[in-house]
Amino acid sequence: MLQDIDRILFSREQIAARVHQLASEIAATFTDTTSGVTLVTILSGSIIFLADLIRNLPIRMKIGLVTVSSYKGATTTGTTPRLLKDLDLDIRGDHVLLIDDILDTGRTLRLVQNELQALQPASIHTGVLLRKSTAPADIHVDFVGFDVEDVFVVGYGLDYNDHYRNYPHIGVLRRELYQPQPDAAS
Repeated sequence: MLQDIDRILFSREQIAARVHQLASEIAATFTDTTSGVTLVTILSGSIIFLADLIRNLPIRMKIGLVTVSSYKGATTTGTTPRLLKDLDLDIRGDHVLLIDDILDTGRTLRLVQNELQALQPASIHTGVLLRKSTAPADIHVDFVGFDVEDVFVVGYGLDYNDHYRNYPHIGVLRRELYQPQPDAAS
C-alpha cells in the first residue's frame, strides 16, 4: 500500500490534532443546546473521521447514518449521487451536524442537506474533514478539517475502489494507479 502513495498531505498526528480542535469548535457551537446534537454521517468514507470526532466531543449526541453512492468501482469521476440508505432517526426539531469526508463537487452534500432539511430539524450545520480548492462556493460548510488542493486523496477512510481506507495518513494516490498511462508504443 505504501508504494501506491505519491506523498502524504496530512500525517496521522496532524489529523488527530485537527480533529481534536474541530471537536472543540463544534462543542462551542452547541453549548446552549441542552438536548444535544444529532450527528448524521455519510457512509462510508467518513466513518473513521466520525469515530475519532465523537471520542473528542464532550456533548450529548445521537448518531444517524445515511449511505450515498457517488462513485462506482475504479473511477475518480463522480456520478449523480443516489441516496441508498435513508436516515432512520426522527430529527424534527433536533440540532443536526452533518458529517462527510470530503467536499469536492458538492453534489453529495447538497443532496443530503436537502433531504435533511425536508425532515424539519431545528438547525443543520455541516462539517467535513477535507475541502478541495475546487469545491463550489455555494455549498455552506461550518467546520472544515483541512483545505486541500485538487488531488486524488486516500487514507483515513477515503478510498479508491474500496481500497486505502485503512491507510492512517491522508495521502495523494499515484496518478498511474487511477489514470492509465498511454502505451509508449502507440
